[in-house]
Amino acid sequence: MQTQLRPLGIVKEVVEEIGLQVTYAYDDLVFVEHNDFLLQFGNDPSLLHLHFNTECPEDEAVALTAKLIPAAACKGLSMQRKGTYTMDEDENDNLRISFNP
Repeated sequence: MQTQLRPLGIVKEVVEEIGLQVTYAYDDLVFVEHNDFLLQFGNDPSLLHLHFNTECPEDEAVALTAKLIPAAACKGLSMQRKGTYTMDEDENDNLRISFNP
């Protein structure tokens, strides 16, 4: 089975083009400063799913989406807005992310 590499460097460039920084990447998730949104790699490494934090105001989400999708396309990546997420800690201080459609 051949593993496809995820273009994290390109994703970082896309995020930086809109004035933000990638703060952490884990498995298929890319976390961005302020936690307004996170990116998730799809099965195809050139596809990114855009999830907004439930605490991000909708007008900000719309504005960010309008910047992110074209910036990704310019770098050869596809990005789709997928829904929202919540993030909290469990009783063992582990981070838990719940995705909502």
